[in-house]
Formats: sequence, C-alpha cells, structure tokens
Amino acid sequence: MSVQRTSEPATRAAEQVIEDALGHRRRTARDVRHTSKARLHELAGDDELMEDADLICPQPSHDLGRKTSPPRKGEPKPGRRSGFKVWKTPFWKRRRTLWAERNAAERRILEEG
Repeated sequence: MSVQRTSEPATRAAEQVIEDALGHRRRTARDVRHTSKARLHELAGDDELMEDADLICPQPSHDLGRKTSPPRKGEPKPGRRSGFKVWKTPFWKRRRTLWAERNAAERRILEEG
C-alpha cells in the first residue's frame, strides 16, 4: 500500500493527464464546430467575407484514433479452400434433404400418372 507524503502533490499536473483518443477526437471536433458556428454567425451580414468562410473557419488538424480500414484477414489453415462453404452448414443440409424428398415424391407422381 502506498502512503501519500505531504510533500507530494495531491493531483497530477495538467500536462501529465492522459486523454484517450476517442475523448480527444470528440472534444476537438466539438471545439471546431463551436468556433466555426460562432464565426459564421459573425460573418452572416457581410457577403464578401462569407465567400471566404472556408478559409476563416478553423479546420480540424488531425483525426486521432479513427479506424481507417478493417484489419487484414489472416492466412487460412493449410489444406483449406478459400471462402465459406454455405452448403456445409446444418441449415442447408436440412434443406437439401427436404428438397431431395420433395423431388423424389414429384418423380413418383409423374411415373405413376
């Protein structure tokens, strides 16, 4: 168990606070949106400045923490074919037997008739 000494600060310094990527992205996006909205509100009366609004409004500088692509697929085990064999699942095995029974019954009816 750690004992706090009186000479140690009770909390961390501001520069030591670690922020997660998702919280940082949300906070910075919110700041950019708020600043842009305030500047557009100020520019609403001036048509000349409104033409340059995209230069005046802040742009987000980075996109920290956003996933850009799906992870790579791993290599299949040796001897495996590529893809998922749908017809090997229990659902399709049941369907195939039902279809086979139905087709056999239709053939019997055609042969008898």
